Amino acid sequence: MIKNIKFIITLIGFCLLTCFSAKGAEQNTMGKIIDQHLEILKENPDEIESLRKVCMYYLNQANFDKAIEYADHLMEVGIAQKDEKHAILYANICLGQAWLMKDSIGSYKAYKHLKSAETAGLAYQADSALCSVYNGLGLYAVNIQKDYSGSVQYFFKGIEAAKRCAYTRLHGILLCNIAGIYHLQKDTNGLFYSQECYNLGHQIQDPYLSFIGAVRSASMLNLKKDYQSALRYTKEAEFLMQQNDFNDFAEIYALYGRILSNLDEKKEAEIYFQKALQEQGNSKISSILNAYLGYADLLIQHHETEKAIGLLQEGIDFSTNTPSAVYRSDLMLKLSECYEKNGQAEKALTYYKQYKKETDSLFNIEKERAADELRVKYNIERAENEAKQSKLELLQKEKNMQWLLFFLIAIMIASILLYYLYYRKQKLYKAIVRQNKEAIRREHQLKEQIVSMKSVQETTSNEHLQTKYASSSLNEEKKHNLFEALEKLMTEDHIYTDNLLTKDKVAELLGSNRTYLSQIINEQTGKTFTQYINDYRIQDAIHQLSDPNNQISLKALSMELGFNSPTTFYKQFQIATEMTPTQYRKQVIELE
Repeated sequence: MIKNIKFIITLIGFCLLTCFSAKGAEQNTMGKIIDQHLEILKENPDEIESLRKVCMYYLNQANFDKAIEYADHLMEVGIAQKDEKHAILYANICLGQAWLMKDSIGSYKAYKHLKSAETAGLAYQADSALCSVYNGLGLYAVNIQKDYSGSVQYFFKGIEAAKRCAYTRLHGILLCNIAGIYHLQKDTNGLFYSQECYNLGHQIQDPYLSFIGAVRSASMLNLKKDYQSALRYTKEAEFLMQQNDFNDFAEIYALYGRILSNLDEKKEAEIYFQKALQEQGNSKISSILNAYLGYADLLIQHHETEKAIGLLQEGIDFSTNTPSAVYRSDLMLKLSECYEKNGQAEKALTYYKQYKKETDSLFNIEKERAADELRVKYNIERAENEAKQSKLELLQKEKNMQWLLFFLIAIMIASILLYYLYYRKQKLYKAIVRQNKEAIRREHQLKEQIVSMKSVQETTSNEHLQTKYASSSLNEEKKHNLFEALEKLMTEDHIYTDNLLTKDKVAELLGSNRTYLSQIINEQTGKTFTQYINDYRIQDAIHQLSDPNNQISLKALSMELGFNSPTTFYKQFQIATEMTPTQYRKQVIELE
């Protein structure tokens, strides 16, 4: 049950009926209304509107089992009555939310129901439903898939739907969710969206929008190193949380901890981080993980590495047992750095590889470009609306001048935003190159440490492997040993450079057979033999092309790496990096 409560708060923005008010008066009113609908259902169990409202009520109360129970019945009634527009649509919305919030096992069911709701919402042009569906899909993308660009696209789609049906509250929540993605990417441009949510909350007197806008603005201002302003927003958020019974103390405590840590107030910061970690049953998962990360940063800053290692491992274990992937990669990177400082190079390399695997999917240029286009569209529309408003206000005084001003402003804004779109693309290219260069540096460094520290290392010879696998079936220990031997052939002997390399040849080198070879590659990496070999070839290409002094021709490089044609090399390289080898080399040179 505690786990369930954690996850509902992680997805707190994804609600249809929740409307917070001071001292819970509205909740009491809602409770009375729901009692009336429950009475109606006793007389008529198939009453669609009552079923819908009861579903959503239990969902917002974090009673997911009850929400699923009533939503399943609503689905049955909808199918029996062929009511796709209302019963089936809202049953899918409720089931999507409930399963997503319930547990990681239910995440597939959640996605299935949400996509079904999206299809129905589009078919019936049900914008009030669609904006909630897109919010849910966006939260699914960031929490489960860790797809930042995909989540932003969903959030902007939700904003468009919210504007069409004048769903102001969810419009604000979606703005704050977009700001949250910027924060995860450590991009302070998200302050624009958090401020818009904050201002909207005060404008319509919605304490929840003001609360989440203040929290996210404080986080952004902390990133901008404007610590005093960050503290002011945090204090306001704390006040709003206490006055309205918003349950996310861990987020507020973690914010205080990070800000005070940056102000070099160690004792006070540590107290707040400890208080945050004590709120695991009452706060969202991301807030708890952020507290682990911030606390570890504080300990590392004050040379308490051993304590930081224990804390980071605890945070990773906590994250692994939850559906949310947010902050997991940050914890892994920080743990790798701690082990490196502690002289434990092997563990450092292990966690660095895990971090790299977690973050490989974050850079997708096509998705990022699509998300940027939606950002530009939103900002242009906003600017146009503001210009139109100014035009109406000025029209009484000077029509001709006002029109000229309007068009000049619109052209200027469009030009600036289009340039921003180009700038973002170039920035993303450079980020990919920087990440690859840093990965190469770290891996080389850690591998050198491992070699220097190991005085004696047991190795498994090909003859031993041959005897071992010839006499018995492939158990877990043998799988591990076989894959370890394969990795050694790749990393030390570079057998992937052989353009005539086959599965049979590799199996022979290992003293095994092609079936076992395919099995361990698939189980350990989720890839085919060809994909596995090509990955090593491409990683080698990235290593070489990341060196600005390496002037080898691309054709020669493709042959050196074992590709049978430059075309195959170019294609595989572009799949891995979202750039051609030529583009990648150009970005490397520009970074020098």
